[in-house]
Formats: sequence, C-alpha cells, structure tokens
Amino acid sequence: MHPAALADDNDVKPDMTAMIDCVFLMIVFFICLDFRSLEAKLPAWLPRDHGAARKPMEPLEQLSIRIVCDRFGEREHQATHPTSGRPRRHRLQDHRVHFEVGATVCATIADLQHELARIGADPGLRVPDREQPGASKRLPVVIEPLTGAVYDDAVRVADLARHVGFDDITFGAGRGALAPR
Repeated sequence: MHPAALADDNDVKPDMTAMIDCVFLMIVFFICLDFRSLEAKLPAWLPRDHGAARKPMEPLEQLSIRIVCDRFGEREHQATHPTSGRPRRHRLQDHRVHFEVGATVCATIADLQHELARIGADPGLRVPDREQPGASKRLPVVIEPLTGAVYDDAVRVADLARHVGFDDITFGAGRGALAPR
C-alpha cells in the first residue's frame, strides 16, 4: 500500500458532541437565569390563583361585579400623548359603562365606590377566613367584564375594590371583552 493512504486512515478527528452539548446547556442556563432575575425585580400585584385542589372545597360566597358596556366609545386617534409626548394609538371618546353589584345597578364609578364601601362595612356580609380559623374577612370579589368593556374599565374596578378594602380579587370570564361590531 501507498504510505499516503495509510496516513488518511489514521487521522485523528476531535469529537465535538460533548462541546456542543456543554455550550447548549450554558445557553439554556443563562437564558433561564436572566428571566428569573428580571421577573423577581418587577413589582406587580396580581390576583391569586386558587388552582385545582385534590379535595372538594366547600362553596364560598363571592361578590360579583359585572361591567356592562352601555356605549362603546369612538376611537379618537392622537399622534402623541399631550403631556409626555409618547406615541399614542387611540383613546375612546364617550365610552360609557355601568356596574352591577349583585342585583344593584351602579351608573357611575362613584356609585360603585359607595356600594362597595357599604358592603365592606356591613358585618353581616363577612365570610369565614380559611387561612385563619375563627376569623372572618370581607367577601371575595369577582370582576366580570362583559362584551365591550375594555382593560381600563376592569383596572378601575379592581383598583377601587382594593382601595375600599377588599383583598381577595379575581377576574371572571364574563362573555368576552371584544368591542361590539
């Protein structure tokens, strides 16, 4: 045999598989580490998820606040925000909603605040606190935005309920939040 043919068979080639695996794992590690550290730094108050439980839970009274759209506003396009100068997509002009707290209808946000304050002050409308046996707390609030309600409507109701003193606030599915066509 020719000596050059023997040299080709005996060439040593490094195995790159281990190095590729190591680099891939380092990329995954640093991506996960970066997101975890950023997530911990973001201040956010979000409603708690009760999740699925293995044992059945006894029914708990809830205060339902429905946001009903009376008139979906007209979109007013603005190039920039008047005070900050940041770009703005649109704002709803003449957008009107009313609120239903159980069977009570509140025409304005001030009426809703008055009704929530009344309910919160009533000692007969308290429920047992599952986290502290023997104690009671205010009713849990479920906010249900119906068709035509926008994000701002739901946030105003959640902020108002929190301001009045309700701590356990969740969001119900409602019937959708899309604007009527």
